[in-house]
Amino acid sequence: MDCYKLVGKLSIAGFIYWLSMSVTSAEGLKQFVVTVDRAAGEVVSASQLAASAGNNGAEQEYGVSMLEEFRAQGNWIQSFSAASISDIEAYLAALEVEPQSVIESAFIHTPESVDGPKAGEVREGHKVYMIERDIPGAGDLPQEMRDKIALASQGTIEKIGDGIEWDHSYVTSEGTFCVYRANDPTLIKEHAKMMEVPANPITEVEHIVRNFEFSRVSQ
Repeated sequence: MDCYKLVGKLSIAGFIYWLSMSVTSAEGLKQFVVTVDRAAGEVVSASQLAASAGNNGAEQEYGVSMLEEFRAQGNWIQSFSAASISDIEAYLAALEVEPQSVIESAFIHTPESVDGPKAGEVREGHKVYMIERDIPGAGDLPQEMRDKIALASQGTIEKIGDGIEWDHSYVTSEGTFCVYRANDPTLIKEHAKMMEVPANPITEVEHIVRNFEFSRVSQ
């Protein structure tokens, strides 16, 4: 779906200022979303954990820090901070890992950005899902359009009820990687239908927050 067509369908009363979360975790650093198969994900995760235990390796050499992992039965999605996509690619090559995709995240959406509640601990009965949305140009939208989409999305979640919760979303030039909690994936589909946005695939994941900081001590 084209982002500009989506915005044209939204009717929002008033203007709400939205301060999007910066994707720069330190000066000169960016964030990237990497999709790998399970075996490759295990290699990368083990290397990052070893580095966090004090073992110098590719993490320090290339300045690549893992932020989050989303583990599924099939592919894993991992997010990183690094100075450039070439650093990510060189890091993965050093680990002999061939990613399925490496995409720079333009910014991150959060519920707080539209005066919504911050996602805390996972609610009882909820599971965590990664929703991949094919929305070309999402990361290139101007601020006001991003405001409208995020506000409408959070408002729709509140209409559906406590069975669904938005955690955060990585927004790229190709689409979004949205992290939701829900007690039933049909509620995620209902939300997507009401918003008239794609939601395929919807994958149940194990969400692990890492927030390593090797980038800040790289050579």
